[in-house]
Amino acid sequence: MAKIDTTKAAAIAVAEKLARGKQNSASSTNPISANSATIPIDSRIPGLLTVTPDLVPGMMPPFQPNQYHISDPLNPPETLPIATQSQFDKGMKIYEGSTRALKLTGAALDLTREKFTVIGKHSKAFGAGIQAATEIEKVKGNYLDYLNQKEVTTQKSVALDVSQVKTIADTNISVYSKDELDQKLLQAQIKAEELRLKTVESQGNLASFKAQLGDYLEVKP
Repeated sequence: MAKIDTTKAAAIAVAEKLARGKQNSASSTNPISANSATIPIDSRIPGLLTVTPDLVPGMMPPFQPNQYHISDPLNPPETLPIATQSQFDKGMKIYEGSTRALKLTGAALDLTREKFTVIGKHSKAFGAGIQAATEIEKVKGNYLDYLNQKEVTTQKSVALDVSQVKTIADTNISVYSKDELDQKLLQAQIKAEELRLKTVESQGNLASFKAQLGDYLEVKP
């Protein structure tokens, strides 16, 4: 039993050594550096990641299909890349954890996308509110213009009433003024007639006086 365990341990050690050798070989033959896997950001649009076909190879993990070529399925070559159980368990834990991290990141990005969508809707709703407020202010202004125009119309109506009353008063006054003028004319005519009669009377008296004076002159020696 101890011999089997020793043989198993030796086999595991050889497998790990071969795996490390294959990994080192793959690393040495891979021309892509760690820095080449960095996704560039378009300087024209801050924060926007850029992916182009020429950048895809640098974003891929190293993989050499020819290293997994099997000419005899019943006798697999010892040169095949090998991972120990501990490597497998450790790697799978890392990959599973990274997958969960990517899923969480994706969920965060989905949430962020929805957030931006809601921000856009919020902005549109806010803009609609501003437009509504603007329209309300316009209506208020129109209402104030209406009240102001109503006062102007009322003032014009009052001025019209005053003008109409003044017209009626002026019309009545003109009637009395005409009558007054007629009366003054009549009085002037009467006064003129009186003066004419006085003149006639004076002329008669003068003629009588002259006649008497003539008689007196004729009698005087």
